[in-house]
Amino acid sequence: MKSFASIYIGSYEIVCKIYELSKDKTIKEIDCMRTWCNIAHDIGRCKKVTPSTLNDILSALTDMRDTIKMYKVDGYRVYAGYTLETAENAFFVMDQIRIKVGFSALFLSNSEQRFLTYQAIASMPDFETIISKSALLLDIGGSSLQVTYFVNGEIVTTEHILLGAFPIRDIFERLKDKKDSYGQTMEIIHKEINSFYNMYMKGDEVSYLILVNDQLHNVVEKLPIEVEDGVVPIESYHRMIENVKQKKLYSVITEQTIYDENDDMIMPFILLYQGIIDSLPAKKIMIPGVSINEGIAYNYAFEKGSLKPTHDFEEDVISACWAIARRYGSYIPHLKALDKMSQQIFDSMKKYHGMTKRDRLLVRCAAILHDCGKYISLADESRCSFSIIMASEILGLTHKERLMVAYIAAANRQDMPPYETISGEFLKREYIEMQKLVAILRVANALDRSHKQKLKKIKMSVRDDILNISLEAEGSISIEKGMFEDKAAFFENVFAIRPVIKEKKL
Repeated sequence: MKSFASIYIGSYEIVCKIYELSKDKTIKEIDCMRTWCNIAHDIGRCKKVTPSTLNDILSALTDMRDTIKMYKVDGYRVYAGYTLETAENAFFVMDQIRIKVGFSALFLSNSEQRFLTYQAIASMPDFETIISKSALLLDIGGSSLQVTYFVNGEIVTTEHILLGAFPIRDIFERLKDKKDSYGQTMEIIHKEINSFYNMYMKGDEVSYLILVNDQLHNVVEKLPIEVEDGVVPIESYHRMIENVKQKKLYSVITEQTIYDENDDMIMPFILLYQGIIDSLPAKKIMIPGVSINEGIAYNYAFEKGSLKPTHDFEEDVISACWAIARRYGSYIPHLKALDKMSQQIFDSMKKYHGMTKRDRLLVRCAAILHDCGKYISLADESRCSFSIIMASEILGLTHKERLMVAYIAAANRQDMPPYETISGEFLKREYIEMQKLVAILRVANALDRSHKQKLKKIKMSVRDDILNISLEAEGSISIEKGMFEDKAAFFENVFAIRPVIKEKKL
């Protein structure tokens, strides 16, 4: 990647950024174009993008296309956020973009959108140090907020909250003629943020708040506020908020020409960040000034091999799964054994299953989360596990991958739905891969059916269409052997390879 352009069609603006890969192997922004659009406003009012807004979108994208051509970039990508996808005429809008501008734009789910931004944040040189003790990453968009909580370098939880700049703007507008409209709006924000704080943080203070919004970064850069290496002292931030209350910030921003058409979005963002800081005690605030556009660029560079990630994103996924399992009272020793054996089976079958490293990650997720539904119902564990997984944000998994994990986990005890009933969600190839992972999960689970981790020194290898599972056992493994035969039969149907236990007595 020598030069690259990322275009993102958001809920209230369209942003195009041009980047180049520097000699020091970092991504450097060399140009930026922003255009205000009424997408969120239209969808909130009439559930579709109006012809006027569509014309504005097409005009903005045409200008951006011409700019990209002028720079002669080596690659580009165009994405639209999930807000646009909710419009009744979303696919017609995308078709008009394809026909009239020539862009084949793709929709991003919330999970994909937030993860792209996270990839840019995690590429900061000091990111590992920042999350090493405790940190909160807050990604605020036009429609919603996503919070990721780190402790000791691991993800504790990721939560999606329907609290964005547009809802706050609407609330503030309705209350602006009321006495203390500022205080009443802040009360609503505090209520939502405090729900997260009380449930997941339970009184703990964090070392860093990482506030992700390049608009806020633009504001902070133009204001007389103390910033050192992207860190804003709490006291300085509070002084800036006092200027908001006293109507001083708006005039400062107007003089600095930070915004033009969309200057009515300043107050909602500032109110949100103030509400967050009031509700979530932290020692330091970081405003790195990155957005999804940077994330798109980093993701492209990682895929092309121009850059190598400095952060282990797959380990984030696994740590998030462990946090969910603990939250719902799963029996951790059994899950650890199951996770280890699932990996062993997957690796020993590498020459025979035709799956990827990503599939290995999915079966690990399913192994860790397969019985979290017991927290809700012992009798309906599979369905409840499915619901919990789909209701949980797992940073690093796409929406489809999370759905695959949910189906695989649920199929540990019940049959996978016939392909015809879920063909709208998966390709046939993906359905076959899911069945393969179910087969691996079931055999691994049968090997610890008693939940007592009796098996020791497990070794696996494939020879003559047999998966030999050599092991030593502490005590009787009659339960494991009894449950194993049925799971082995399904495994053989899927892979044409028969798993066989070879026991050595301790």
